[in-house]
Amino acid sequence: MTDAKFDVSAFDVKEFDRILACGLSFGIGDRGGRVCIEAAICQVMGLPHGDDPGCVTESVRRFKIRLNDSQWSSPKARAKGLHDLGLAQLGSMGVVEDQEFTKRIVEKTIRVLIPALFRDVLKDEPKCLEAAKRCEDEGTVEAARNARDVARGYNAAYAADAAYAAAYAAYAAAAAAAYAAAAAAAAADAAYAADAADAAAAAAKSKYKPDYYLNLSAKLALETLRELKSPGIVLLDGAR
Repeated sequence: MTDAKFDVSAFDVKEFDRILACGLSFGIGDRGGRVCIEAAICQVMGLPHGDDPGCVTESVRRFKIRLNDSQWSSPKARAKGLHDLGLAQLGSMGVVEDQEFTKRIVEKTIRVLIPALFRDVLKDEPKCLEAAKRCEDEGTVEAARNARDVARGYNAAYAADAAYAAAYAAYAAAAAAAYAAAAAAAAADAAYAADAADAAAAAAKSKYKPDYYLNLSAKLALETLRELKSPGIVLLDGAR
């Protein structure tokens, strides 16, 4: 439901920054202490403690909750990674359509995240590099399914690595957005992207930097909100 009364220009960015300076919590957190990104928005707006500020498109909100609850290296890394996205989402309800956000974030996940991950952790495997190139060129469910299938042959040896959870979470965030949308095809696309991450992330080695792919996922979502003209984008220049 559109919140016609929401005024982006009235949002207190300084208070938002003060709350995020404490870091963001895994899960909703405790009001007055460390909270999640959506609860921080609610607190600034004077709403009851919760994770639905009422002015954010549902697919965007779900995407950000999943990304918030991924395995960032620290609460402050989580806050830094989600700061701009938290502002950009404001006022998206009634402006950014669930289906369009989902379609775009899924395609970006396939074209950008999968190739980046494959080229990092599977760079010595020619078949995986070919699969990454196909994802980059096509951005299709078929390319993501192929990447998943190819990577499965290389994932067993490193399944216990700490990189698994963090890299997988970046892709799973795209899936969370898709399941909030009405189009079954878009949901399938995101599921295949997440499957590809599941296989590839397990191959990550100890040199892996846990925040890198989570930040990349947030960046792709920010780009998508900019493309779709989410009202909160106007706050970013003043927030820096």
